Amino acid sequence: MTDSQLEDLTTRVTTIEEQLEQVLDSLDLLRTIQNGVRQEVRATSQSTARLERTVRQLAEISARTQAVVVRQQDELQQYRADIRQNQENINRMLAYLENPNRGDTMPN
Repeated sequence: MTDSQLEDLTTRVTTIEEQLEQVLDSLDLLRTIQNGVRQEVRATSQSTARLERTVRQLAEISARTQAVVVRQQDELQQYRADIRQNQENINRMLAYLENPNRGDTMPN
């Protein structure tokens, strides 16, 4: 082998080594990116799970609140019916007291 062939071979080996270093650097960068993506996916998955739990809790709270509202509306309707009945009783008593000679007994 001549000196020029040896220099050419050395240059080629050096070029190949530089290319291998670049490929290894690219692989390291890809591994770093892949690890970052895995961590982000894990964090996103955990956040999604927390969000789903929160939505379920809110739905349960909403259902309980709706049940309370319905119960209170029913109680309010009953209260109003009781007030109307009491008002009717009062009006009958007042009518009797205003004209006690109409009958022998007070109306029920």
